[in-house]
Amino acid sequence: MSKVATCQSCGMPLNKEENWGTNKNNSKTNEYCKFCFLDGKFSNPNLTLEKVIEKSVELSKKLWMPEDKAREIANNTIPKLKRWNS
Repeated sequence: MSKVATCQSCGMPLNKEENWGTNKNNSKTNEYCKFCFLDGKFSNPNLTLEKVIEKSVELSKKLWMPEDKAREIANNTIPKLKRWNS
């Protein structure tokens, strides 16, 4: 079984091509999601690691995950993604 790609900015699973971002030439990239990366650039270039973590926690809470668990996962995952290690 192949590993599902993960957005290297927000950590969103990229298991559907419709969620993939786009490069400058409009080709799809499975490195970033469509919410983070369009037309070869980040949708929100001023986004900080802290804000991404907070957005992830809030979304996870809406999906019924306890806040402490959501925060633990976000803090252990998002800082390791490519965008935040550049």
